[in-house]
Amino acid sequence: MRQPTRRATLGALAAIAAAPQAFAQAFPAKPMRFLVPYPVGGIVDIVTRALADPMQADLGQPVVVDPRPGGNSTLATAMIPQAPADGYSWVMATISHVVAPHLQPVSYDPLANFQPVALVAVATSVATVNPAIPVKTLKELVEYGRANPGKLNYLNPGNGSSIHLSAELLKNRYRFDMTSVPYRGIPPGMTDLLEGRLQVGLLPGPLAIQHVQADKLRALAVLADKRLATLPDVPTFAEAGFADAQVMSWYVIAVRAGTPAPIVERLHASAMKALGGTETRDRLAKAGCEVPAPRTPAEVMAMWKADYARYGNLVKEAGIKTES
Repeated sequence: MRQPTRRATLGALAAIAAAPQAFAQAFPAKPMRFLVPYPVGGIVDIVTRALADPMQADLGQPVVVDPRPGGNSTLATAMIPQAPADGYSWVMATISHVVAPHLQPVSYDPLANFQPVALVAVATSVATVNPAIPVKTLKELVEYGRANPGKLNYLNPGNGSSIHLSAELLKNRYRFDMTSVPYRGIPPGMTDLLEGRLQVGLLPGPLAIQHVQADKLRALAVLADKRLATLPDVPTFAEAGFADAQVMSWYVIAVRAGTPAPIVERLHASAMKALGGTETRDRLAKAGCEVPAPRTPAEVMAMWKADYARYGNLVKEAGIKTES
């Protein structure tokens, strides 16, 4: 049998090495599906559509937003490891991506089965209190909770949510008494907060601003990297001395692990281009989100790993369950 020549062998190897790049250059050649683990009209859906529209224009193929709520975000998430690793199926991962597996059985590994593409937004939240309680700072809230056990109740919009984790982390780090009162989302609990049956609410930026400016709630601190222009006198958690009690509520585009690196890079570049657009930033701002400093996919994976460990420990320490 005739043996391949050295030139032929090198040529074959070069062709194999060039295949992923050629594949990426041809990508995308058909519509892409962007899964949303939460209902239409919610913040996650709004953030997803704010990215999908400009990325569709940049990539030259339709980006079909596909809401699949259910299972504490795990229904849509579980669909990604079942799809081909070809870059045509995405999911908008939230903090629940690394929290839900600590709360319930899931069919996937949140780290090993996924490839982060881009960190596209972080949500701003504001720690607020009903004005009936005599506290004006986070420090005073902690002191009040220590001195008045059983007197502080907070709005919990869902176990394992970023708001729930934020409240429990603050309570656990600083050892004061504050009771979770669970609701199915924030709206059902707002009447109780505004009327004083609840004393504390960690609320999305736009909602908090609305009630603070109307003097119906008092703002103590902002969960964000910088102060909000609409609440310039309200310090961040870090400025207030509580940097170690912050939960960053992030939004990350992710695909299946094993997706060719050139495709991940193409999608990352498209997302970064979208975030540079004024319209995208405006849509995110209206949803109470900021555009974070750029991170590479490897840096986002490092963030995921750190948060998976951190919030896993918090879930155990606080005894957090899927249902209260």
